[in-house]
Amino acid sequence: MRTTQKKASLLTLVLSIVLILFLYPKLQHPQALQTFILQLGWKGFLLDLLIISIQRLFPMIPFALLAGMNTLLFGWALGFALSLVGSLLGSALGFGLARTLGQEWARPKLAKLGKWAKLSEGKNFYLIVLARLIPILPAAAVNYAAGISPMKFASFFWASLLGKLPMITWESWVGHDFWELFNHPWRFTLALLIGVIIIGCAWYGWTLLDQRDKEV
Repeated sequence: MRTTQKKASLLTLVLSIVLILFLYPKLQHPQALQTFILQLGWKGFLLDLLIISIQRLFPMIPFALLAGMNTLLFGWALGFALSLVGSLLGSALGFGLARTLGQEWARPKLAKLGKWAKLSEGKNFYLIVLARLIPILPAAAVNYAAGISPMKFASFFWASLLGKLPMITWESWVGHDFWELFNHPWRFTLALLIGVIIIGCAWYGWTLLDQRDKEV
């Protein structure tokens, strides 16, 4: 299992580096890419949603890179909306797969969650919210854990939405400024610091909930 995880991490790193090397020069002046995508019309938006949704199932590239690219290509409002909708679609699909295929299929995929695998044991709305606020937790595994838990889909959806709204806002910001790092280095640094605060608060909230569950 550890060997598989190391290979997956290495593949993620390699794909991320390739994406950065290929797109970084183009996104310094994104007008050509914008024109190309807008010429595709609704197909361009559909393609973007498909890529984001697949990333939620197979997170081989950091989501922040894609969310930041969306803001550069489509503007802050539309770029954020596409990232949010695509992310929710991917999460819903992961939840549905786990619920349909069951424990035997989903359980082996939860190893990366560590103690967060307890998401699959209950129906705590706030645990899903907190899980969405910690980007180091694999989103796909969170979806699968919720899918095999007693949680209803409506609760999963609203908890995911509540957690994703601030997190995708932050990921869009940090991703946007990463692609323009040399133009706004201090803004990128500020985004990273705010991310540390958000993740730290979410982790503290998890600790409180975990302690409460142990006392019950």
